[in-house]
Amino acid sequence: MRVLAHAPIDNRAAPSATTTRRTFVGTAASWIAAASALAPNRSVAETWPSHPVRIVVPFAPGGGADIIARMLAPRLQQQLEQSFFVDNRAGAAGRIGAGAVAKADPDGHTLLMTTESSIVIAPHIGVSMSYAPLKDFAPVSLLTRNPVVLVVNPSLGIDTLKDYMALARAKPGQLFYASSGAGGPNHLAGEIFKQMAGVDIVHVPYPGTGAAIPAVISNQVGAMWGFLAGLLPFIRAGTLKALAIGSRERSPALPEVPTVAEAGVPGYEAASWIGLLAPAGTAQPIVMRLWEAVDVAMQDPAVHDLLVRDGSEVVVSTPEAFRRVIEEDDAKYAKLSGLLAKTK
Repeated sequence: MRVLAHAPIDNRAAPSATTTRRTFVGTAASWIAAASALAPNRSVAETWPSHPVRIVVPFAPGGGADIIARMLAPRLQQQLEQSFFVDNRAGAAGRIGAGAVAKADPDGHTLLMTTESSIVIAPHIGVSMSYAPLKDFAPVSLLTRNPVVLVVNPSLGIDTLKDYMALARAKPGQLFYASSGAGGPNHLAGEIFKQMAGVDIVHVPYPGTGAAIPAVISNQVGAMWGFLAGLLPFIRAGTLKALAIGSRERSPALPEVPTVAEAGVPGYEAASWIGLLAPAGTAQPIVMRLWEAVDVAMQDPAVHDLLVRDGSEVVVSTPEAFRRVIEEDDAKYAKLSGLLAKTK
């Protein structure tokens, strides 16, 4: 048997059994602490949603945000095995509903489906707000971009945007247009049009596109600016007449309708977005799990194809990409604060 030689042991350099145990215990404690810090997030994500999830739409039923929320709710319910329901909290161009979500518990059970009106326009129109949009929400996903369209009641007897502008100039201050709320993107679209076209048309705000449409159909108000997605069924049915669309190019959903720019107001452009947000402080694993479910739901042909057919551009951005859009748009509308302050 071969004997192995060993180097002399320096007891001064070798750790004592007590020191070794202390080191081990300290290291183990660190591991346990780190695991404990991560465990709540994992546990929350794994158990969410634990009860029905409310999607607050801060507008009346029937508008673009409401339509998307109602399409997503059953699909999210199927994926996440919990009830999702839509709660319409209309008023103040989306600020009432947005304020309610900002104050909700950040547990992933209250969400906000809204346009930029309550997130990046409202801070720059000089109105009272109960929340700080850039601080009080956790973006989940930008869902769609939507062109704005000008529609009129067919009884006005006009066929083109130039006819409409001529009528407005002949009757300054006597024509009315509706929008989904003071300070919202559709209101802004109308005010920019008035400024660029040099016409005097009186704005009549409603608590959402769904509330404005009946007013135009019944001819209480002769015209309105609204999202194409919400107005398209009425345009196709002939109960509303589309004069021009605010996008840079014609919409594939309405190829016969000219853009505002080509119909008589060069340089005009107006579009909007719809997105999903949660209260700030919502655990990131919940936000990501929700985003993944939303991504799958938005790619469902029954959802995606219908939105595209109705004139929306489906986006489905990541939470971080949506945050960048919000920050960029906030900076853009800050530069328009002078005009926006006049629209409230």
